[in-house]
Amino acid sequence: MKKSVLWTTGLLAVAATAGADDAAFERVQYNAYYNSLRDAAVAYDHKDYARAFELSRRAACAGDKNSQSIIGRMYLLGQTPARDDLAGYAWIKLAAEFNYTGFTSLARKLEDSQTPEVRQVANARADSLRKLYGMGATNMSCHGESRHGAYLIDSVVCTPKDGGGGEFLLRRCVDDVEKTHQ
Repeated sequence: MKKSVLWTTGLLAVAATAGADDAAFERVQYNAYYNSLRDAAVAYDHKDYARAFELSRRAACAGDKNSQSIIGRMYLLGQTPARDDLAGYAWIKLAAEFNYTGFTSLARKLEDSQTPEVRQVANARADSLRKLYGMGATNMSCHGESRHGAYLIDSVVCTPKDGGGGEFLLRRCVDDVEKTHQ
């Protein structure tokens, strides 16, 4: 009897967690996801920073390391609704979770320019982002590639978790999840 009560309680806990996770993820067709990444790059190239930020942020929340780096740079360059150096650093530090030189070297340069007090606050923000949008939280899978056929890794490719039926499961931005519950 005791075992069945524990087993039932465990199943209910798992079911409750799965329901909560469903709201945190959305199903997106493969081509819609890749088109969104392309559209973000085109918008940025055309200096439509508001659109580029919107599209890149969505992919950054889903765990795409390139988008996280782009969002960080946009915050640092003031190409976002409001310039925010700490947010910029936090997103770049999150991208550096994937050990790619382009991400890690920029994160180190930014760290070197910070006072210990600022670095402590900035790292706390990065840790908060990692809990929400890190590789473990988003189920994003990333790997390095060579675009030029050499042995030099010069790009990062991230792929969201396959949701089946030609769809990816993308982690939503936290404020987007809160909107769905209102």
